[in-house]
Amino acid sequence: MTAGLLNRFEKLAYFCVYIAYIVIGLYKIYALRDRILSTTDFQFADGWSLLKRSDVALKRDDSNDELENFADFIAKFWPYYLLHALVSGVTRWKWSYLRRPGHVAICALALGINLHWTSIAMFGSLLVSYYLIALHARSKLYTWLLTAAWIGALNIAKNSQWWLSQVGYAEYVMLIVTLSWSLLRGCSYSFTATGSKNLSEYLAYTMYFPCLTYGPFISYERFKQQPMGEAVSPNWSFLVALLRVVFWWLVLQWSLHYFYINYMTRDVRAVVMMESVFWQHAAGYFMGQFFFIFYVITYGLGIAFAEYDDIAAPRRPRCIGRIHFYSDMWKYFDEGLYEFLFKHIYAELCSRKSSPAAKLCATALTFSFVFIWHGCYTYVLIWSILNFVCLAAEKLYKTFVSRPAYQNWSLKHFGTAGAQRLHAILATQLFIPAAFSNVYFIAGQEVGGFLMRGAYLSGIGPPRTRKLKKLRLLIDHIQKLYETALNVNYSIVNALNIN
Repeated sequence: MTAGLLNRFEKLAYFCVYIAYIVIGLYKIYALRDRILSTTDFQFADGWSLLKRSDVALKRDDSNDELENFADFIAKFWPYYLLHALVSGVTRWKWSYLRRPGHVAICALALGINLHWTSIAMFGSLLVSYYLIALHARSKLYTWLLTAAWIGALNIAKNSQWWLSQVGYAEYVMLIVTLSWSLLRGCSYSFTATGSKNLSEYLAYTMYFPCLTYGPFISYERFKQQPMGEAVSPNWSFLVALLRVVFWWLVLQWSLHYFYINYMTRDVRAVVMMESVFWQHAAGYFMGQFFFIFYVITYGLGIAFAEYDDIAAPRRPRCIGRIHFYSDMWKYFDEGLYEFLFKHIYAELCSRKSSPAAKLCATALTFSFVFIWHGCYTYVLIWSILNFVCLAAEKLYKTFVSRPAYQNWSLKHFGTAGAQRLHAILATQLFIPAAFSNVYFIAGQEVGGFLMRGAYLSGIGPPRTRKLKKLRLLIDHIQKLYETALNVNYSIVNALNIN
């Protein structure tokens, strides 16, 4: 839809309101810091000694397991990142044909020294299975069947207390994440590699250490574009990229001394402490922003090394504050994963000329894989369903507003600027539930459900009407029934497994 440009002062007013809301919302979260410390049983970690208040060091929010696991991973594996950079630097100056074997050797060394034999066996079995499928079967069906088998094996491993006790929690998390990414790499190689299958190239792709565990996903098509036959000049932007990662890591760690937003994702009572629903939504916004910064760091590290090795890496995640249609969240937040889902699932099931029903089914199957790959948890299911519904609604909306009849009607009754305002209002109604769906993924079912109810059952203050209270009680009752049904289902499954 084409609409006239708004007056610059009107756009400036919108921007100022947006910035003011973010600043005040961040202050509201900061103001909860002492209250959270005084009411929670969670033991926050000691903060930096340089940051003190009344000669007492500040406490740091260390409640995000994913963030803490990444810090432990870097503390343990940083020598192998350094060794990888040294090998890349030497081989780009001379002996470029040794670059990939050197990378494989570094990854094998890192895993062999630090992982339990069961973890090495699982990782090696996965790599061997996908290579054999690519080498002999050469069938997409067999590749998907193998992927289904490995996803099932991962779910068994996740629930294995014996294996957890053998390897410890840190290695348990590392291997589950590594194998999840390796599934996609194995699929990408099997689907894309043609002709003779080069084992050294396969290992260089699937054992590329900087992106092995914390991503991002790089397709085999991107990886094989890496020039290997000739030496290339040093890429000094590598240091700048690393400094950018370090900078955001320091910013994130500093902010966790003052804003306990990660703790708010795990305890809905902390979100309730916000004085009104209006500011609770600000908490949801910053949950997304802190989540975004974490992936700027982890993906940024992998992308920095990939670009240093002349690999066509995907772009860094786009800030969620710059995303206005939720379809852009999938395209620009995790570009590598989006490419895999679009090319190997969605585009295999439909084309541009396919019917809307076929496209809808392809979208549903794509999100079914997203749900299974991320883990069969209730909050992931809710997030996947909301993503599917919102993207389907967005497609219908864009089709509707692109029709000449609607454009003529809106321009006739509202003018060019008014039509643009109407367009923004309608699009916002699609973006709101899609944005809150991310809270389910980031913070879980309890916090996500609380903020979603606040968005649709309240105004900017506490709900007062009897009807809204009854509707809230009804939704809570339905949710409890759903959870009870899940518990009964799990009990039946466990009983069958025991028998």
